[in-house]
Amino acid sequence: MPALPDAPPELVLTRDEPLARHTYMRLGGPAAYFAEPDTIEELRRLAEWARSVNLPLRVLGGGSNVLIADEGIEAVVLSLRRACGDTTFQGTRVTVGAGVMLPAFARAAAAHNLGGLEFAIGIPGTVGGALQSNAGISDRREIGPLVDSVELLRASEVITLSRTELRFDYRTSNLRGSGDIVLEATLALESRPREECEAEMKRLLEARQATQPTAERNAGSIFRNPDGDAAGRLIEAAGCKGLSVGGAQISELHANFIVHDGSATAADIAALMLEVQRRVLDAASVRLTPEVEWWGDGEPPAVFRGDA
Repeated sequence: MPALPDAPPELVLTRDEPLARHTYMRLGGPAAYFAEPDTIEELRRLAEWARSVNLPLRVLGGGSNVLIADEGIEAVVLSLRRACGDTTFQGTRVTVGAGVMLPAFARAAAAHNLGGLEFAIGIPGTVGGALQSNAGISDRREIGPLVDSVELLRASEVITLSRTELRFDYRTSNLRGSGDIVLEATLALESRPREECEAEMKRLLEARQATQPTAERNAGSIFRNPDGDAAGRLIEAAGCKGLSVGGAQISELHANFIVHDGSATAADIAALMLEVQRRVLDAASVRLTPEVEWWGDGEPPAVFRGDA
C-alpha cells in the first residue's frame, strides 16, 4: 500500500484522528486526515488538495447515523461546525449553516417565534446531514418540505440549488451521495408563539426519552422503516430485543436501537445488524435496510451489501 501524502502545513490537517471522539456511538478507527476549516475558502482548498492526491473527502456532522470501521478510513474527514455554523433570520425565512446542530436550530427558531422545526429537537445531527437524509420523525414530519434552497460546494464552485432542483424522499434526498458538500440552506418556517413551540418540543423530548435509549451510546435508528410498518416492531416480533454480539446489544427499550457498554467494536455492531436482518427476513419475509451509514475502506460488511 502506498504511503499517504504529506499535507501542506497551511491546511491544518490532523493525522490519524480517532473518529470515535466524534460519533455518538463512540466507535470507529482513525481518519487518515481530519480538519475543521474556519472558512469556506479553507474548505475549498482542503477539497482541492484531497482531489489532487486522490483521497476521498467525507463530512462528519453530529456523528449519529454513522458506523465507522474499527480500522479507520483513508480519507480526509471534515467538520463544518466552524465554517458553516451561522444562522440568519429574516422574517419567516431562515438561512442556516450545514454545521449547525438540529436541536440548537429548533430552539433558535422557537426563540424567534417560528414553528415547523419542533420535530428536530431530539435529532442529534447537523443541518447538512439532515438535508442529505431528509431527517424526520415517525409521524412523517421531515426537513425536506421546509427547504427553499441549498448552497453547495461542487468541485471548487459554490452553487445554489432551488426547491425545484431538490428531491426529498423517505430518509434520503438527491444530495446524498452526490459528491457535493452542503454549505447552507434556506428554510421557510411559520409564525408560531415561542411558548407553543417550546411546549411541543418538551412533549417530543419527553416521549423520546421514554421510548428510546437516549442515555446510552447509540447511533440512532439502525434500520429504515419499511413501507407500512415499523422496523422496531418487526425486530421485536422476531424476538431480537436483548440480542447481543460481543459488547453490542439490541436495546430493551426500543428494538431499532443498538447500544453498547463501551467494549463493543464496529464489527460487533455490523454482525448484530446482520443477525437481526436475517431473523426479521425469516420471521416476516421483510428485508430491513440499514439507516445507519457505513464508513470504511474496501468491501463493506454483509449487512450493508445486501448479503443477508
